[in-house]
Amino acid sequence: MLTSVNSPSSLLQVVSNGDDDELEFRSYVDDAWYSVRVAFDGRAGGKLIVRYCNFPDDNDSVYEAGKFYTFDELDDFASRFRPVSVQLQDSECRDVVADGLLVCASHAFTDNDVLFYDAVVEQVNHKKHSFADGEEECLCSFMLVWQHGPNANLLTEKKIESICIVQSIQNLNPNLASFIKMTKEKIKTYALKSSSVSDATGTNCSDVGVQSLKQATKCVKRSASDISPCEEVGRSNNLLKRNREDADFGGVGNYYTILLENVEKELSPSTIIEFIHRQTSITAQAYVLPSLSSECYTCSVIVLDFQKDVEDLCGFLNNPDHFIVSSKGRPWVVAKNFSRHDIFRASSIGTTMFASQRKLQHVNCGKGDELKVVRSGTEEYKTAKELRDLLVEFTGHQERLHKSLAFEERKILKSSSEL
Repeated sequence: MLTSVNSPSSLLQVVSNGDDDELEFRSYVDDAWYSVRVAFDGRAGGKLIVRYCNFPDDNDSVYEAGKFYTFDELDDFASRFRPVSVQLQDSECRDVVADGLLVCASHAFTDNDVLFYDAVVEQVNHKKHSFADGEEECLCSFMLVWQHGPNANLLTEKKIESICIVQSIQNLNPNLASFIKMTKEKIKTYALKSSSVSDATGTNCSDVGVQSLKQATKCVKRSASDISPCEEVGRSNNLLKRNREDADFGGVGNYYTILLENVEKELSPSTIIEFIHRQTSITAQAYVLPSLSSECYTCSVIVLDFQKDVEDLCGFLNNPDHFIVSSKGRPWVVAKNFSRHDIFRASSIGTTMFASQRKLQHVNCGKGDELKVVRSGTEEYKTAKELRDLLVEFTGHQERLHKSLAFEERKILKSSSEL
């Protein structure tokens, strides 16, 4: 008979008895499920401390209520918590598991690196169970489709010892509930103060692709005030370490960037700058990135000096009541997965390209009608929304392909190193 030795919670021991019940949490860093305990601190604006079981205290993550700006962002955060999944037992394979069931399954990247991700049961290949010394052993195999993580959308065969049953949420953890309640109040306050949007569609800089260009040079333990809702400190060798480095971008000080996707290739930086200033009175720099001939669009980087300008511009760009479109009808899309390091690597090529574009920014080589705002309720808005949704679907598929490629590369490199 199997016990819970292979569930996420059993791999991770409890480190503190002072917190509430153990939960599972889906990490922002590697998208895997971990066993955690949470504590709520109602002082200093409200904080939720997430303690990873079986990891040192310096790997705790701290989330501040004041750093969530939208209800969607808060809902996503809350959805990352759930009761601990329960190991599937040998005698339960026929009664509990059916095609289409959501399970939490383990995947071993190495002998010492086992992570848990959600998967849907595609098919169960039932086999006759064996009985030894009165103990039942399930010999069935389960075809799973991974729902997230590096193997998302891939089909994998697993045995019963790798499968845990996801538990429904009966009662929200009291500490988590207190944090969510306080955060909702702060979001409402933020929405009332915001002059850029008419509802609570404020901006989380990490979630919409805004990154600070000047950051620490290595991964360190930070105070609660330094950690944004979508950041976590690297943990053990199971998690991805966050390496941060300084970037010199034509001056001294902090810069903030927004990455725009689905930009017309012919669009000039000066046209983007003029449009942003006309619509928002914000002064920005803009850079149009190179693209392949096979690509039908390109990307643009908007650079701002002040956090307030970032929030105001993101509020304008992400306002659900309108789209910014080109004269051809192509809608701008704010990138959600933006690596500042990839685009602003301090290289001679990047420096030369941005310097040359900076010289052109004050030359009005674009037409004033190349960009426009289309409002909700119009046919142009409906078309823009369809095109936006199409791009989001495409980029999501592209991201999954990249993850699959990285996974296959790791397997090949691992096999090569073992020769």
